[in-house]
Amino acid sequence: MPTQDEYLNLIRQKFSKDNFANKFKIVLDEVTETTVKAHMVLDLSSLNLFGRPHGGAIYALADAAFSVIGNNNNNLSVAVECNISYFNSPDPGKTLHVEGRELSGSSKIGHYVFDLYVEEGGKRKPIAAMTSVLYKTGKPIKEMPNEA
Repeated sequence: MPTQDEYLNLIRQKFSKDNFANKFKIVLDEVTETTVKAHMVLDLSSLNLFGRPHGGAIYALADAAFSVIGNNNNNLSVAVECNISYFNSPDPGKTLHVEGRELSGSSKIGHYVFDLYVEEGGKRKPIAAMTSVLYKTGKPIKEMPNEA
C-alpha cells in the first residue's frame, strides 16, 4: 500500500501524461488531499481573435485543476456543475495561476472553489473564480492503487 506522498507523486506522473493539460502547457505545482495549485503561460496559442487570452483557455486551467483535486483519492469522479465568473482580462504572456480547494465533501458529492489570478506588481490580480460540484462514482481509477 503506497503512502500518501507516493500516491500524490503518482497523480503528478499521471497528470504529466494528460494530453489536454499538455496542449495548454499546464503545470501542476502542488496537490494535497484537499488543495491544488497549477499555472500556465498565456502564450499565442491561448489568444482569441482580439489578441486577448480566450475565456476557454482560462477555464481550461481551472478545469484541469478540478480534474486533479476531484479524482485524487482514487475515486473516479465526474463533474455535475462548473460555474466560472470572469473579473479581468489578463495580458498575453502573463502566467495565469489557479488555486483550488475543497469546500465540502461526502462519500458521493464534492464542492470545490478555484481562484485564478496573475501577479502584477507583487500583488494578485483576480482574473476569474470557478465553483464546481462533482459526483463520486465509488469506482477506482484505472491503473491507480486501491488504497492511499
